[in-house]
Order: sequence, then structure tokens, then C-alpha cells
Amino acid sequence: MKIRKYLIPALSVLALASCNYEKINTNIYGVTEEEMKQGGLLYGAPFLDMQKLVIPIGSPTESTGPGNDLANTDIMSAGNYIGYWGMNNNWNFNTESTWNFTDGRMSYAYQNFYSKLFRAWNDIYKHTKESEEPADKEVQAVANIVKVMGWLRATDVFGPIVYTNAGNGDIAPKLDAQDKVYKAMLADLKEASQVLGGTATKVLSSYDVIYDGNPQNWTRLANSLMLRMAVRVHFKDMELAKEYVTYALDPSHGGVIENMAQEAKIQSTDKLPLMNSMLPTVEDYGECRMGATIWAYMQGYKDPRLASYFTTVSGSRFVALPPTNNNPLNDRAKDGASKPKVSAASPLFWLRASEVSFLKAEAALYQLTAGDPKALYEEGVTKSFEENGVSGVASYLQGTQLPSDVKAYTLPYNYQYACVLSTGNVSPKWNDADTEEMKLQKIITQKYLALYPNAVEAWTEYRRTGYPYLLKPAYDKAYASIGASEDALTPERFRFAPAEYGTNPNMSEVPTLLGGDDQGATKLWWVRDNRPKQPK
Repeated sequence: MKIRKYLIPALSVLALASCNYEKINTNIYGVTEEEMKQGGLLYGAPFLDMQKLVIPIGSPTESTGPGNDLANTDIMSAGNYIGYWGMNNNWNFNTESTWNFTDGRMSYAYQNFYSKLFRAWNDIYKHTKESEEPADKEVQAVANIVKVMGWLRATDVFGPIVYTNAGNGDIAPKLDAQDKVYKAMLADLKEASQVLGGTATKVLSSYDVIYDGNPQNWTRLANSLMLRMAVRVHFKDMELAKEYVTYALDPSHGGVIENMAQEAKIQSTDKLPLMNSMLPTVEDYGECRMGATIWAYMQGYKDPRLASYFTTVSGSRFVALPPTNNNPLNDRAKDGASKPKVSAASPLFWLRASEVSFLKAEAALYQLTAGDPKALYEEGVTKSFEENGVSGVASYLQGTQLPSDVKAYTLPYNYQYACVLSTGNVSPKWNDADTEEMKLQKIITQKYLALYPNAVEAWTEYRRTGYPYLLKPAYDKAYASIGASEDALTPERFRFAPAEYGTNPNMSEVPTLLGGDDQGATKLWWVRDNRPKQPK
């Protein structure tokens, strides 16, 4: 499908060009770069593109294109691995859904996670990187926040990426190891927070579908994203974590996301008609259905959010599919398994208030900041209930139930599948007498439930911490495709396609930067050294 062009800015430029023929001597449109900056024309279209590419989304006229992109980045991969969704297809065991990282699919994933966003960001950066104009610095600040939001997903999936050398014009830029990427991203977020914290004027408001140009909300997002990254690295670099947790949570720096009005999400607006990109996989293809892992937790916990996440079938039943499904497309499962509750207008969430509370809870647990881990944990659950419009949080937080085990014949479209999930698992109720490890398990398990449907973030947290415990893959040979051990429950990362090695000789450094082979079983930098093994 052809990608929809932004006709209004283009027509505006042509109209300006036709007003005074005598002045058409600076460029083909008859307007100076400065005039384009003042009208937002120079930055507007690439900034809109950047926002659409963080988590792939597109206009209704783009049909299945953005839907296929999201299936590749989030649905068939991350969300399937951690059991948000079960796939009603195995694609002949030839895609990332069954851990087969083919060259074509990995090249496609690298485009979706990294390259497309680079092109849009670079269209802005090349005009702002040497400018000392305050307005240009503000534009670069919001563009860099969006860049970090998108490329954080890229490094958390692939590991090494080109970051510190991005936009410098090198034909073959050098890649950075993930620890260096994180340090540079955190520094960029801090700078953006400082720039935007000092302005009261709107930034690119005509082209901003996240915050309508509000610099205070962009500052909060920068600080919240900084908090996400700082907490992520504390097992590997405690001093770096403390530095940026302290900065992010200092109220004098603009604050973090505290409520639903401040959360970062993208959906259709009057400025830019968009359609939730889950719809093609859910409705057009009938392939994305409720995952058995999230069902097992929410069913066992009697979690009222279950009905806000998924549809029922046959009146009141929730029917799930297991992770890494080994069965081909099943017409009966299209109608007989629960669907994600999603409409064209449903938002895709970048960062929500509940996540910030869980980040604070983990930071307090490991003494990266002051605060009561229990209060912050319960605040996170409470905010998630509010975000999903459900009641009953007080009784839920007193619950002592464990997640449900999946016995044979529990899943009607995979009736032989069975897996124990309750062993060594946790309930929602906080107990101050629990070990530090059990408290972390509770925080991450509830964070997993609150992050839905932010699949890459949930997959990342599982790989980092070992929580929540997951159901095993239905395809029991998946591990062999990525060089993993037989008890692997998810891949550790995507690999780079050979085409990437052919276009940049510096890709030869990837194994050194990774500290292991370029394969799906190689752990990323932020994985804790003592990540627990899930009991069987």
C-alpha cells in the first residue's frame, strides 16, 4: 500500500512560492529555510513520521502495512513470547513467532525498529545540530525524546546499534555496545529535559499528536523515560542508575508522569487520522488472540482488568492460546478464542502513570531513592485499575491467590498443552516479611499486567529480571532455532540479518559488542547476573 503523504504542508509551500515570483531565488519553493522553520514546514512532516514509527501505527488508508509492521515488532514476537497474545498460526515454523529468525524477517525488523525512524529523525537533526537558536534547540529536544523512545526498543531487541555516530554522515558508522547506548540516551534525555523545562511556548504543536506541543508534558516524558532506563540498569551499573533516578525524580526538573492526563500515547486525532495497528492481525487475519500466560495470571488472581483487555466467547468464557503456538491457522479458533479488545480509535501506549509507580517501587526497594516500596507497588496497581476503568482494587490487593496452572484440555484449541505456573509464584498481596527477591517478583508481575499491551517493554522486563514466570512454548523445538538451552522460555534478542553485515563493515564488531554470538540466545547487557531459573 502507498504511504499517505502530508499534502497540506506541501500545498502551503507551493502557495507561498506562487505569491511573489521575483523572490524565488533561495530554493525551488521560493521560501527560505528560515521561513519554513517559522511555519513548522521544515520539521513538521518528519516529526509526524517519527511519532508514527515509535510503535508502528498508520492512517486507515495504509490498510495492513502498519499492522504487518506491528505484528513483526510486537505481536508475533514480544507479545507472543511473554504470553500477552497467542498466535492462531505457526506460519510453517518460518517466522519469529516460533523463534525462526530468518534473514528476511530480521531485515524487516531492523527497518521497523531502527532504520525508518533514523531517516525521519535525521531530516530534523541535520538542520538543528549546529543551531544555537532556542526554537531549534526545543525542536531537537522533542525529536530526541521521540528518538530515544523508539531506539530504546531497538537496542532492547537487537543490543548494539549505531547511536553516538548516528547522523554524522558516515557511510559505515560504528555501532555502540548497549551500555554505551544507554549512557548516551540518558544524557540526551537529561539535556532535552533541561531545554524544555526552560520554555513556556508550545513546540511543533501543529504536528504533535502526543502532547499538542506542551513542553511541560514532554519534560515529564523525558524524565519518566529516564527513570525507566535508570531502573533497568541498576543490576549492572548502580552508580549510573542512582545518578539518573535522582535527576528524574527531582521535582525541580519538571516531574514525571503521575496521572492519565500526562501519559504518552498515540491514537487518531484531528491533526492526523490514525488506526490502531493491532486490527489487521486481530480482525483481518484472525491470528492474534488472548495469550494463555496473561489469562493464567488474571484468571488465578480474579483480576477484573481481564474483561477490559479481552473479549469473552460463548457468553462468559475466556479462551486462550499458548505462547509459540505449534498449530496452523485454525478457523474455529478465529471465532472460538478470545480477542484483544481493540478498536480503530484505541491508543498505543508509550508510557503510562502506572509504570512510573512500579519503577519508583523497584527504585525504593533497592534504595536508589527514598520511598516505601509497598505504598508505591500498591499505587501502581491502583493506577492501572484506574487506567482501565475497573473497580475493586482494595480487595484485589488483599488477594492471596496464585496464578492458574494450565492442565490438559484447559485450552480447547491446544488441548494437549499443559504447564504448571503456580510453583514458586506470588500473589498480589504485599507482605513486608517477604524477601527482597519475592518483593521484586511481585512488583514485576503486577507491572507485567499493567504494561499490557506494551509488549516489547514487558518482554524486556522479563529478560532483565526473570519475572513474571511464564508458560512454556507450545512448540517445544523452538529453542533449537536460536542456539538456546532446552528450558528457554523466550528468546533473548533478535539477530542481525546478513544484509546488515554486507552494508557496513563495522558490523563485524557485533559479537564483541554483544559479548557473544549474534544469535537469539545471547543475553543483552542489562540482564542481571543472578537471574532466577523458573521452577518446573
